[in-house]
Amino acid sequence: MAIDHMVFAALAIFLLVWFSVSAICQIPSNVEKWEAGRAEQWVRAHDVFGFIPRWNFFAPTPATDDLHLLYRDRLPNGHITRWCEVRPRTSSKWIGPVWNPERRHNKALIDVTVELVKASLSLNRDTAQMQLTLPYIATLNFVCSLPRDYCAQATQFLIMRSQGADEDSDHHVVFLSTMHLSEQLLRER
Repeated sequence: MAIDHMVFAALAIFLLVWFSVSAICQIPSNVEKWEAGRAEQWVRAHDVFGFIPRWNFFAPTPATDDLHLLYRDRLPNGHITRWCEVRPRTSSKWIGPVWNPERRHNKALIDVTVELVKASLSLNRDTAQMQLTLPYIATLNFVCSLPRDYCAQATQFLIMRSQGADEDSDHHVVFLSTMHLSEQLLRER
C-alpha cells in the first residue's frame, strides 16, 4: 500500500513540475519581440528529448502577406507556358470542420515555402547553394509531381508575395528557381 502511495506521489510531483516548467517556458521575456527568457533558454538547452512543448497559438508578429507558389514549363517546341498558381486543397464546407485531411498538405506546402524563402535570404540568393537545400528540392519535387496536360521538357517555379486576396495588390517575386530539365528528358540522355 505504501509503495502505491509513493508511486502516486512521485508521479504527481513529476507532472506538477512538468506543467510548471512548461507554463514558465511559454512566457516571453520581451513580448514585442517574443524573445525567450533566461529560464526558457536554459530549459530548452537541456531538454534533449523535447519534453517541454511550445504552444504558439498566436504569432508574435502575425503574417500580413500571402505567399504564392507558381510554376511554368518549357515545351518540346520551345514555348514557355503561362505561370500556373498552386492552389490550396479544400475540403467540403460541410465535412471540413470534422474531416479535413488536406490541411496537412496545405500546412506542409506553406512551411516548405517559408523555409525556402528563409534559406534564400540566409544564402544571399546564391542559386547554386539554394539548389542543394532541402526546401528547394522538396518544392521542385512537389512542382514536378503536379499533373499536366502536356509533355514538359523543363520546369521552373517561383514564390511571390502579395498583401491579401486583393488582385490589385502589389505582387513581389521573392524567389525564382532555375529551369530544370524533366525526368523523362534526363533519362533519355
